[in-house]
Amino acid sequence: MKAVAIIAEYNPFHNGHLYHINKIKSAFPEHIIVAIMSGQFTQRGEPAFVSKFQRAQMAIQHVDLVVELPQFYAMSYADDFAYGGVTVAHMLQADTLSFGSESNNLKALMHEAIRLDNTEPTQRDRGYAELMSNGLKSNDILAVQYIRQGMHCPGLSFYPIQRVSNAYLDESLTGEISSATAIRKAYYDAANFQQALPQSSLQYISDPLNKDTLFQLLKYRIVTSDLSTLRTIYTMYEGLEYRIKKNIHEAQSYDHLIERLSTKRYTKARIRRLLTSILLNVPESKPQIEAIRVLAMNDQGRHYIKHVKSACPVPIITNINKQNVHYFSLEVKATDVYSILTGQSQTEFNNPVIYKRP
Repeated sequence: MKAVAIIAEYNPFHNGHLYHINKIKSAFPEHIIVAIMSGQFTQRGEPAFVSKFQRAQMAIQHVDLVVELPQFYAMSYADDFAYGGVTVAHMLQADTLSFGSESNNLKALMHEAIRLDNTEPTQRDRGYAELMSNGLKSNDILAVQYIRQGMHCPGLSFYPIQRVSNAYLDESLTGEISSATAIRKAYYDAANFQQALPQSSLQYISDPLNKDTLFQLLKYRIVTSDLSTLRTIYTMYEGLEYRIKKNIHEAQSYDHLIERLSTKRYTKARIRRLLTSILLNVPESKPQIEAIRVLAMNDQGRHYIKHVKSACPVPIITNINKQNVHYFSLEVKATDVYSILTGQSQTEFNNPVIYKRP
């Protein structure tokens, strides 16, 4: 059995994602499709629009296997995000990694990936800036990171798919294929977004999280943490702990706090990721991926797990219990916090693997 892997957030799963999957099915009819999906908090540093369990339900209607991108990597910068996703794909023996691309120019993307990989680590920030100055857009920049990480995984090839319709961060709906950003905005604005989602996704859209609760939880964490504790948090650099301590008492809301903390140097996305790291008490050290969590599977996905299980370097876990929970401490914490924000009674222990029957 062979597999094509996709690294995605599905926040929520929309028609653009379905287009991508259908393109893969046409190009690789004998392969199964594995989605490596973000958990409760996303790469933008925000709680997901709907829970990972609901998004796994959306995704498994169209792919064969949904596994979780470990929470640390799901809420990280592009390079760590890509590292986590590509590592899981390689552990699961995927032979192809497919991703969206504005340019759909694999040769050019590989050239940029090699150039970036040969850049001294201390100069990588400048390298990322050059990617943007060269005209690369959001998906292409992430594609370069996927390729850079994947070049170190023997046997992994790449299959870009041309992005259609609007850009990743566009906030305006553009008909049946619109960005996840535009769909989320339309939902919060009480606008009609249903045409942008497959019918199978609509039933899993639920009430949004409570941002006031998010702010109060975050405020409690910051106020009760001393400066030395805050300094140990992931991406807490250059004295940001002082700015956060000062502004938490003056901010009136979560969005207001982000406005007060963000600058040209510290973008809103960077601040959101940092605040989420504080909320979840994420330490600076990068964790090893010690297990893979299966969120959903169909019959083909179940057979594929059996096929690769002996060759996979880490355990493949279908249900979290007392014996394996130590692999998923951050995921457990993220789901506990997410359930408070949404008012849903969800834990890692009462959500068994989703099995889609034939």
